[in-house]
Amino acid sequence: MRSESELDRLIGIIETLRERCAWTGALTHESLRTYLVEESYEVLDAIGAKDPQLLCEELGDLLFQILLHAQIASEQEHFGLQDVAKALADKLLRRNRHVFDAQGNLKPAITDDVAEIIRIWDAAKQAERDGAPKRNNAGLPAGLPALTLSQKLLDRHHRSGASNLPEATEQMRARVHDEQGLGAELLALSARAEELGLDAESVLRDALTKKYAGMKNETTSP
Repeated sequence: MRSESELDRLIGIIETLRERCAWTGALTHESLRTYLVEESYEVLDAIGAKDPQLLCEELGDLLFQILLHAQIASEQEHFGLQDVAKALADKLLRRNRHVFDAQGNLKPAITDDVAEIIRIWDAAKQAERDGAPKRNNAGLPAGLPALTLSQKLLDRHHRSGASNLPEATEQMRARVHDEQGLGAELLALSARAEELGLDAESVLRDALTKKYAGMKNETTSP
């Protein structure tokens, strides 16, 4: 008899909690949104702390959110965890054609050219989007922190060949050469925002809205 895996045991615990725990049973996709964001940031904190044990724990908390959403969807007869796993597996095979062939078999020769890998990924992702409704922000979640959204938007539009994109000034290039310099520059900008009584997050988000308003999801990226 095959022994129960830890993942099987975890799924069983969640199913029981949904049935027997009034609080867990009342959770919905909508009510879980705040917890999903919170747990994601706690994973980022654990990565920053370079603490493997803490990271393991926080990844577990994030996994709990994913499993809860899958269980709720299963109860509503929309989809289940196996459907989530299949969709992800199919997507990984489809987008990594430098590793797998069309049948999902490992290719005998695999390129290590990163530019070619990205090109193949982009082509596969664009093929998925053909015929799909276009989205604003190059398909990026509007709820991303403004700094993250800004960098990802610039990357996607730059790779698509878009023109008139913002660029660092020569003065900034002279000041910023590495991670430490960039951190100092961002802190200085935050300090200046504070002096002006401005919310840097809102200011950057407004600038992005003005710059990229109406730009559709015509670019791709991993």
